[in-house]
Amino acid sequence: MSDKQSLLNLYNKMISSNEIEINKSQEKLVSDLEALKEKLENSIELKRTTTKRMFSKFFSTEASEEKTGIYIYGGVGIGKSMLMDLFFNLLEIKGKKRIHFHEFMKRLHQLIKIERENNTRDPIKSVASEYIKDIQVLCLDEMQITDVADAMIVGRIFQEFLAKKLIIITTSNRQPTDLYKDGLNRKLFLPFIDIIVSSLRVVKLSADVDYRKIKIAGKKKYFLSTSSQETSQFNDLISKFNLYRGSGITIQMNSRKFRIKRFEGGVGLLKFNDICSIPLSASDYLELVSHLRLFFLDEIPDLSNGGDDSAKRFINLIDSIYDKEVELLCRAEVPPEKLYKTGKNSFEFQRTVSRLFEMQSNNWPKRDKTF
Repeated sequence: MSDKQSLLNLYNKMISSNEIEINKSQEKLVSDLEALKEKLENSIELKRTTTKRMFSKFFSTEASEEKTGIYIYGGVGIGKSMLMDLFFNLLEIKGKKRIHFHEFMKRLHQLIKIERENNTRDPIKSVASEYIKDIQVLCLDEMQITDVADAMIVGRIFQEFLAKKLIIITTSNRQPTDLYKDGLNRKLFLPFIDIIVSSLRVVKLSADVDYRKIKIAGKKKYFLSTSSQETSQFNDLISKFNLYRGSGITIQMNSRKFRIKRFEGGVGLLKFNDICSIPLSASDYLELVSHLRLFFLDEIPDLSNGGDDSAKRFINLIDSIYDKEVELLCRAEVPPEKLYKTGKNSFEFQRTVSRLFEMQSNNWPKRDKTF
């Protein structure tokens, strides 16, 4: 339809204006999403009873006529959420919903609890049916299963959704077979993976070139706040990314949420006190860092005087960054070897100093990871 906004045209404009970089795997997905968008908008009356017939032509890959959605996975910053959001925002139908996966599961647990208290015979089926009563398209961002309670109900929920021919678009950092990996009673979760693989088209986004790395190639990585020249260099590097225009990211870390306001495409900016002056565990830092490929950390203080707790958190943070092989650019009051010269964690901190020096090398990270 001529009066409909084209997803492909908007995507190409974003490339032309240098908002995003050219990416072949993104282009293929955009074409698929454009075709799905047109099918949805051109249908005179979208009914779940006709969805299977309408989409059999769209999902016409071999042995996949029953597929009623797309599962998009790939590393952080590759554009999964961006493309899903472009599709969602341009999709001109009323029956659509977009929600973060964690919020989605939290709401389902609340509704199921209510149904059980009301002695509903099959509370999960009832909640699933009611949840999508007025929805034809559901977009779920950042699917990840880390909670056994989620793992035990998500299969039933999706089974009901797909039985009613709901169109599902979801993003994840993990391929389906890696969901809930090593989780408690994982064998009970495996049927859900089978549902995903058999019902959704699984699409991997990847990048031939890491443009973030190009922007910082050969640049200094550890800056001193006492030097106006180095401070200017640090800020100039930050300005190469859209961190102040980005939508930010909210990360679920066990029972708490952590917000990175300055975040875009796997690149984040935080101040030391934002992340090391609050009680976070080693597992919290691992979860946070898993969402980053490039991390700007600002205002690192001299921790030698009364900074024992913050120094311990900083040790855990740097260990996580090192383990996940994330690029780190930081600005501090003093050089690494002077950050924490005395204190109860000073012996352990020597490993942190060593890693800070290693991560300043142009050979860091030691290996390139697949996006």
